[in-house]
Amino acid sequence: MLNARFVKPLGLVGSMSRLISSMTNTEIIQHRARLFEEEKSRQLKEIERIEKIEVIVEDQEKNTAKLIMNKNLSTPFNCAMHLSEMLCQRSALALVDETTLWDMNYPLKHSCSLKFLHFKDQDPFNVNLAYWRSCSFILGYLIETAFKDQYFVDLCSFPPPDIKSGSFIYDAKLNIPDWKPSKEELRCLSIMVSKLVAKKLKFEKLKISAELASEMFKYNKFKLEQIPAILSLQKSKSDTDNLISVYRLGDYVDISKGPMISSTEMIGRFEVTNIFDIETENYGKIQRIQGISIPAQLQLHYWTFNLLAERAAKLNSALKPTLLSRMTN
Repeated sequence: MLNARFVKPLGLVGSMSRLISSMTNTEIIQHRARLFEEEKSRQLKEIERIEKIEVIVEDQEKNTAKLIMNKNLSTPFNCAMHLSEMLCQRSALALVDETTLWDMNYPLKHSCSLKFLHFKDQDPFNVNLAYWRSCSFILGYLIETAFKDQYFVDLCSFPPPDIKSGSFIYDAKLNIPDWKPSKEELRCLSIMVSKLVAKKLKFEKLKISAELASEMFKYNKFKLEQIPAILSLQKSKSDTDNLISVYRLGDYVDISKGPMISSTEMIGRFEVTNIFDIETENYGKIQRIQGISIPAQLQLHYWTFNLLAERAAKLNSALKPTLLSRMTN
């Protein structure tokens, strides 16, 4: 019933929007998901024989264990499964060879040492950043699926996570002129996220060629322009693989260098706090969608959370998107 109340006011203003694509949001999501799954299957088929790697893992008691895992197949989450259920439930990220942050669901490439990172670590800085980035990713998922198909949403990008700013954001062109969401509509958007989180979806990473990325995002004019800029920036940083990192959550696929947290099961209270119109140099007028959330592993009094939500409802002054400013998310 809440969802019906949410859609109705959108329909009143949405009738003024013009369709800018022959594809609906649902069809575009399915297009990206299909290409992701096909490429994932293709990469798996390229593994002609299973090679073993040694992974030296540190558990929650600081004890070490040597695991024999499968190169390009076994993930840090698979390693955690060999040790304890607690590690599986609380580990948000992995640290490979003491230097490289690694997604829990991304296959390991070589023998290595492995530590598991979680929100109650002595220094949870990197985990917190991954959480903020993952929440921005979820905002993209939300705004591309919250509206009826006749209202086309053009996702733009989300900036690198900045927890001190007080909110995570996603910038997009909603194509609904003069719409200012009510508190009820924002609350309904938040409820949609809660339903998504309850599905316990995993964040899956895949590295793909620029050509495939261009095909995957060919119905999104913003991201299609950003792909060459991403490659150019990677080359300037001596990144030699010339591949684009994409993530899948359910059927939703988006570009991000990551890392992301393990799954939506780690998302606690999540609130969409505001939507602002912003003027940009490259993209014209677009919308900035903002939110606030706390990890499920952390406890926070509702009164304190409400104070944070009030702050998160103020316009986030993060850099507006340009072709070069959003390539590090």
